[in-house]
Amino acid sequence: MSEWIKKLMGLHQCFECKQYIDKKDIYDVNLDTLDGPWNFKLCGVCAKDFDDMMKELEEVIGERDNTI
Repeated sequence: MSEWIKKLMGLHQCFECKQYIDKKDIYDVNLDTLDGPWNFKLCGVCAKDFDDMMKELEEVIGERDNTI
């Protein structure tokens, strides 16, 4: 499919697996980084993996003390 047909149909590409997904099934991720805000789209499978990874990261950050 050409790019303009994909946009016309409302298909978005998953950032992780590069699979094309309907806009109803896409997960929009917004992150604030040191370089500024970052926005990307994920499919359901990749979004679940990303969510699990972020939960583990929050737990690790919560366990450490804020000393230098």
